[in-house]
Amino acid sequence: MPRKCSRCGSANAEVSLPYAKLSLCRDCFLEYYIHRVKRTVEKYRMFRKGEAVGVAVSGGKDSAALLHSLRRAFLSQKIVALHVNLGIPEYSDRCQEEAERLAESVGVDIYILDLKREENVSLSDFKRTIYKKKICSVCGTIKRHSFEEIAGRAGVKVLATGHNMDDILSFMLSSLFTKQWAQLVRLKPVLPPLFSWMTRKVKPLIKISGRENLLYCLYAGVPFTEIECPYSKGAKTKERLKALEILSMNNPNIKYQALDAFLEISKILEEKIKLPKATPCVKCGFPSRDGICAYCKRMAYVKEILSNG
Repeated sequence: MPRKCSRCGSANAEVSLPYAKLSLCRDCFLEYYIHRVKRTVEKYRMFRKGEAVGVAVSGGKDSAALLHSLRRAFLSQKIVALHVNLGIPEYSDRCQEEAERLAESVGVDIYILDLKREENVSLSDFKRTIYKKKICSVCGTIKRHSFEEIAGRAGVKVLATGHNMDDILSFMLSSLFTKQWAQLVRLKPVLPPLFSWMTRKVKPLIKISGRENLLYCLYAGVPFTEIECPYSKGAKTKERLKALEILSMNNPNIKYQALDAFLEISKILEEKIKLPKATPCVKCGFPSRDGICAYCKRMAYVKEILSNG
């Protein structure tokens, strides 16, 4: 006979969560998921009642699940969606369409920054530069700057991102192997702003896996794009995730154990490691190490390449 749901005891179980020793039906899983998101927000005091929250939505499953669940968990909170169109042929416009559809479905406003319109540059233009094999790094630089820019236009001081547990563990391993201790500190659930006018970065999905985000979207009917970024093939993050999946085969709890260990270690690192002091970029005012931020450097470089044909 089919296994019954661990929560309601009446419907058939459809989702197995070994780490929690639960087998849940569709409705109970959705309720459980929303409760976990709410509990994470409250535990780490990610935002206060009355604060406007901007959610970075890419069009993918993780940010879609984040926006939808936050809207369900915090009905009275002001929440807006933020989206960056990077100008990747076919892919970016599809992502924007899904982001707009998502925002409409949950009843929130959406603010969009179109990189091509703003800078007359697209992420694809970097394929013609020395960054062609490091396009994901450039993408990260652009998105961090752009989402902060849109957050300012939307008037929000809290920026929620869809980084899930798998993302955090992948970045954690990368930082450990390369001894980038400061990067480890930045992976914590709440990251204070470098300058007073910037946003507080929060990660409400830090304890939820990518698989659970996908199931949430499918069960709740949340719109998202299933098309993979054409530039993400061969990314090192995928290789590290494969290693984690292999380890999980024998121990379903290993990811959660690793995350808990990391969160404990990050508290110690935060006390021991001083993050590099940031100075305002002379061009845009954003944080920099030497007076010109990484975003402005990348933009000046690619525009010079484009102007030279």
